Amino acid sequence: MAAMQGTPQEDQERRRDVYVRVSDADVHAARDAWWRAQSVDPASHRTATLYESYRQIVHAQAQQIAEEFRAAHAR
Repeated sequence: MAAMQGTPQEDQERRRDVYVRVSDADVHAARDAWWRAQSVDPASHRTATLYESYRQIVHAQAQQIAEEFRAAHAR
């Protein structure tokens, strides 16, 4: 398959990193959804999936906070 080539502007836009802002409300909503599912059926696939989503959201927020801290304290 041939490589797609675009204009320099398109190439630059394609290289940009995607950034998603995770708020405290996002973390709380994910946690609450997991807790509700766990109270209904702790062993269900849905509960496991919601827990994994919650864990990933917490991890993303922690990374976001660390990046913001490093940017604020860069020399």
